[in-house]
Amino acid sequence: MTSRCPPLPFLSLCIVLVAVLAACSPSQKRYSETEIEFLASDAHVIVGDVPLVVPFVALTGLVSAKHSFSLNKSKDRKAAKERLEEFRKSASSQDTAPTIDNLEITMRTYGWDDFDTSLIRICSRFTRQWSRSVCNDPSSPLQQAMPHDNNHFFLVDDRKLDAFQNHRRVSDQLREMHLKSGETSLVCDTKSTGDTTLCTAAIAIERHLVAVWSVWGSTTEANSRQAEREGAAIKAFVVNALGPTENFPSLFSLVCELNTPATPTGAHENPCGLSPISRP
Repeated sequence: MTSRCPPLPFLSLCIVLVAVLAACSPSQKRYSETEIEFLASDAHVIVGDVPLVVPFVALTGLVSAKHSFSLNKSKDRKAAKERLEEFRKSASSQDTAPTIDNLEITMRTYGWDDFDTSLIRICSRFTRQWSRSVCNDPSSPLQQAMPHDNNHFFLVDDRKLDAFQNHRRVSDQLREMHLKSGETSLVCDTKSTGDTTLCTAAIAIERHLVAVWSVWGSTTEANSRQAEREGAAIKAFVVNALGPTENFPSLFSLVCELNTPATPTGAHENPCGLSPISRP
C-alpha cells in the first residue's frame, strides 16, 4: 500500500492501461490534449454496492504502467487497448458503471510533473472542486488529512477482502478486525522490522464499502491516533467527494480539523481560515 511494503493486489483491470497510458510516464516530454482530457475525466464505478465518481488520474492501480513479461508485446498492447476502451465506455456513465471488488485511490498534486510542466493543464479540466483544490497544492488541507506515504488507500467490498490474500500480513491483520460502521479498526505487527511497524487500518463507510490503508509509526502521532484521524478523513472524503453529488464545503470543514499535527507551510496561504467558497 506504500512504497515501503510489498505491493498490494491491484484490480484485474490494471493491465488495460499499460500500453495506452505508457505515454503518460515521466519519460515523456509532453502530455497530449487527449491524454489530459482522459486523465481528468470521471470514471463511474460501483464498489461494495456504493456508486463512486473518481477522475481516472486518481485510480493509481489503473493508470500506473506495469511491467510486461509477455513474449508477444504487440498482441498484448492491442488487447490492452481494447479492454481499456471497453472499460472507458462502461465507466463513462453512471447508468453503465462497472462493479469492482477493490479500487486504489491516490490523493496527490495531480498537476505537478517535474518532467512535464504541461500537466498543470489538467487542473482546470476536473469536474469537482476537491480535485482542483489539491491539483497544484501539496500542502492543501485535504491532502494533509489523508494517509501519507504516497497518500493512497483502497476501497474494497467487505465481501471480497480476500483481494488482499497475496499480501499476507495485511490479509492476516484484516481477518483480526471486527469492523463496525464508522469506526476505525487498527491491527499492528507484534514484532517490528527495523525502525517501522506495519499497521493495517480499515473503516466501514456504508453498505459493503470499506476503506483499507497502511499506518506507519510517527514521532509526532501515535499509530492509534493517526489511524482514527485518517479514517475520519477518508470517510468524509468518500461520502462528500466521491458520491454522485459533491459537497465540498462540508468536506473542507471536516478536513481542516483533521490535518496532521505537523502540517507543513506551503507556497499557498493556509485556506482553513477562509471560507471554502472563497478558496482559489
